[in-house]
Amino acid sequence: MTDPKNPLGIIRIDHLEFTTNNAESLQSLFHGLGMKITATRKSGSMSQWLMQTSKTNFIISHSKERDYNRQYLDNHQGGVSAIAFLVDDAEKALAEALKRGAQQRLSLEISQQKGGVYRRAGIQGFGDVLNIFIEKTDFPDFAPGFSAFQDTEALTGDADPGLIHLDHLTNNVPFGEMAKWVDFYNQIYGFEAVRYFEIKGEKTALRSKVVRSSNKQVTIPINEPWGPDGNDQITEFITRHKGAGVQHIALSCKDIIKTVKSLRKNGFEFLTPPPHSYYEMVPGRVPNVKENLAELEANSILVDGDEHGYLLQIFTKDQIGPSFFEVIERKGHDGFGDGNFQALFDAIERDQLDRGVLK
Repeated sequence: MTDPKNPLGIIRIDHLEFTTNNAESLQSLFHGLGMKITATRKSGSMSQWLMQTSKTNFIISHSKERDYNRQYLDNHQGGVSAIAFLVDDAEKALAEALKRGAQQRLSLEISQQKGGVYRRAGIQGFGDVLNIFIEKTDFPDFAPGFSAFQDTEALTGDADPGLIHLDHLTNNVPFGEMAKWVDFYNQIYGFEAVRYFEIKGEKTALRSKVVRSSNKQVTIPINEPWGPDGNDQITEFITRHKGAGVQHIALSCKDIIKTVKSLRKNGFEFLTPPPHSYYEMVPGRVPNVKENLAELEANSILVDGDEHGYLLQIFTKDQIGPSFFEVIERKGHDGFGDGNFQALFDAIERDQLDRGVLK
């Protein structure tokens, strides 16, 4: 019987796939995040590299074939081309998704190896992003065709920033399409809208809704511009990316101060920090913060929460075209960082001013 709150049997995100014309550059970027190449795959003109932390999987793909990777590269010059969901049953997930109005992109593929079974199917997601359903039953490798790889460039010791798993990812869509894609995630996946934001800065504004799976393993904020025209940050992203895409990827850690210091040493730059008054207001806004506020301020780390717990977060500057990363540490708080959304918006707006996008 289909679970109305999880009709496709979603377990979690299995991996994100990045299409690129410069695999070495993307490998270097992910190495800086503390990821390492654990397996590779070569098939015809398709080359792929699996990069992992303890609980995060990224696939880098370079293809000259006329497949979804090449289409994404031609349309957007690179970025997240596919979001792969681990599911209970890929065949049932595909059938249910099509029944609910999804558009099929990948037919069911079945691979068997050493007594294990791997099944994969796919539908069209938002923009040009493919949504893949993956089922693994005792399958010995990450995916068919991948061979183990010994990565001599992987970071070790204090150079490894200690990032753990994918906390959430944010989709940017054109003006007027936020409701459409919230409905898509609700009707196809059964995800619920759990947050709504209207954020305004000095010169620009945006709207955002957050959808989440019933098991809280998948969280996806969806942003749209406030209006059809302008130089706001969502419109700039869509212009640079040439359409809808993944704006940022949030990765968790256990010690954000140590992680941020390591990332800075690895060459990452972060958005302009909020003013000193932001940190002066933290004790009244977020009780029971254990970290030294001066050290949080020195590292530009944001704080949000309530009497039950809090979270710490920070955002890098653009890393893959207009896309960037968030680093987040949760201290008993499973929120999205609602109180920091305005701080993030203002930081991106200040960055736009510094780059001359806004006047």
